[in-house]
Amino acid sequence: MLFLVFFCGLLSQISCLGEIIYALNAGGDSFTDINGIRYRRDYLTDGVASDYGRSLDIKRVSGQDKILYQTERYSSETFSYSISMPSTDAEYVLWLKFSEVWFNAPNLKVFDVALNDAIVVKDLDIFSNVGRGVAHDEIIPFQVRKNKLIVEGKSYPFNGEIKVEFIKGDLDNPKVNAIIVMKGTPDQVPKLPPYEPEQQEEDDDELESELDESFDNEEESEQINARRQMRQVQEEQETIKKPSKKKVYEFDEEVEDPYAKDESSYLIPILVTLGAFIPILFCLCKLK
Repeated sequence: MLFLVFFCGLLSQISCLGEIIYALNAGGDSFTDINGIRYRRDYLTDGVASDYGRSLDIKRVSGQDKILYQTERYSSETFSYSISMPSTDAEYVLWLKFSEVWFNAPNLKVFDVALNDAIVVKDLDIFSNVGRGVAHDEIIPFQVRKNKLIVEGKSYPFNGEIKVEFIKGDLDNPKVNAIIVMKGTPDQVPKLPPYEPEQQEEDDDELESELDESFDNEEESEQINARRQMRQVQEEQETIKKPSKKKVYEFDEEVEDPYAKDESSYLIPILVTLGAFIPILFCLCKLK
């Protein structure tokens, strides 16, 4: 008997998920997660359905369930989902899924979440909580008692449905990745694994370093090509301005005419002969 009680207790800890009243994959199609929760396709027409998050490998969540944090609905204005609720009084949990897939710094997307006009999440900055491309859940417990909605000890009107509202603030657009309403308490919600910001920061630093290195290499390559082009232009200009050594030899140096030497060698014997003939002619004239 004790063994049976222990076994049932252990089983309840393993399978502690409460009754799912409503589940929606915002911005995406119908889907069943690892906990067996069946999400309906997003039917809302307000705002924009986006799957930009598919370009990121969402951290802090198993591979099968990444899609829940990769699709989203956002709007440039406040938007909301109306959800029908059971008529029975009970404890419930509003379970919201988020991930920041666009911004890479805090204080760029900040908004509020309201439940039947009660602000239940104030100044939500997803990046400030977990960074970019990381799963983040918000768990909001509430009760339905005697036609009243009770949130954080305060009562609000309740007419059989709740309105989950994502309120536009001054910093970018409100958004949501998935919505679940569960009958039960927060301790029955499967928790995400602990967040390790140091690893995220290392990944961001590594990415930034790779981008900087790529930029530096590209800039260095451009500088080298520019220097090569400049050197080539300078060499071409020097070639145009300065004559070659061969041209300097042909036009600047005086070159002796080889034929001038040959003509002088022919004249010398003639002059010698004339020089010898003139005295002889002079002597002959005197003999007469």
